[in-house]
Amino acid sequence: MNNKLFLKKNLIEYLVWAIPFKKIRNSIRINSVYLKDLGYKINYNHYKNNIGNKITFFVRNDWSVNENEFTNNYFYNLIKNNYIDDLEISYNPDIEFFAPVGKRYFLENSKAKIKIFYTGECVSKDAIDKSWRQYYDNCVNDVDLSLGFDRVDEDKYKNYVRFPIWIFYNFHGLLDNKNYTKDNIKKIIDDINNAKSKKNRFASLVASHDATNIRTQMYNQIKKIDSISCPSKLFHNDDTLKQNFNDVKTEYLKDFKFNICPENTISDGYITEKLFDAFKSGCIPIYNGDDNIELDLVNKNALLFFKKDEDNTELIKEIEKLHKDDKLFDAFQEQIKIYDSMVDYLWERRVKILNRLETLINERLK
Repeated sequence: MNNKLFLKKNLIEYLVWAIPFKKIRNSIRINSVYLKDLGYKINYNHYKNNIGNKITFFVRNDWSVNENEFTNNYFYNLIKNNYIDDLEISYNPDIEFFAPVGKRYFLENSKAKIKIFYTGECVSKDAIDKSWRQYYDNCVNDVDLSLGFDRVDEDKYKNYVRFPIWIFYNFHGLLDNKNYTKDNIKKIIDDINNAKSKKNRFASLVASHDATNIRTQMYNQIKKIDSISCPSKLFHNDDTLKQNFNDVKTEYLKDFKFNICPENTISDGYITEKLFDAFKSGCIPIYNGDDNIELDLVNKNALLFFKKDEDNTELIKEIEKLHKDDKLFDAFQEQIKIYDSMVDYLWERRVKILNRLETLINERLK
């Protein structure tokens, strides 16, 4: 990366940080698209001649521009390592990557030859962050490749591929490893299905907040059975995640019989890594989220479903029985968690995304 010198914060951001009031400062940072646009243009003019005729990439993500924002961007590395080895960075790029951060203005006004949108957050009308809701349509009419949680008709929208964040967390190499095969996927599924809890402790709840009150409901009802360990900010009562497990959540969870792991939002298709973290660690998930879960990919009988604002008396009784009876717990835990149908599903994700990327690059950049 030859232009490291110029990978620094937007000039305007330095000026905004002089404002002593956080709310006002953040409001300007997020909402003042004209100031932000001016800052991008000023920075771009500093080094545009260094780029030459190289193909360029940019992550349009909030205000900061630094090297880590690019070296850690999955799609920057995917494209650089597999298609364009001298890919450079520019504020006026050929390829531009967007997330549901800040105003949609930049996405809609981008002049990039290839525009990519990816969300690891729920962007439906029920999203907990109102600013994400402006991306409710996954930008399918404004970008060339869109990846998200929603079950959009992929035959109608050829530029959309459902790619929930749990794929990134659990199936490393699915897109960026040229030698990746279906056997790699099958091995990960087998490892998850064979995971066993050490059964040293009752239940855990790892969360920093409770924006929708679902975690508080679950915590208050389930703690009547036994004490619940909470190593994060919400209900904090346990330091072992950091002290004993170096903040590696899945290693920490292996000690527990159950993991309380509701989603932040209930929305069709919105399934995050939380459910899979529990499975991978051998815990029984106590879950709340999309009723469909992952359709024919995940065994619904291998988890316990808590219903918000409803009577969960029978569920609490079942948790207590499983907690007190090792044989019942082991039998429940022995169930298949992820079906082999996931192999073909994930392979289809890989093929669709890579084919789309290759077509776009060949048609628009070569």
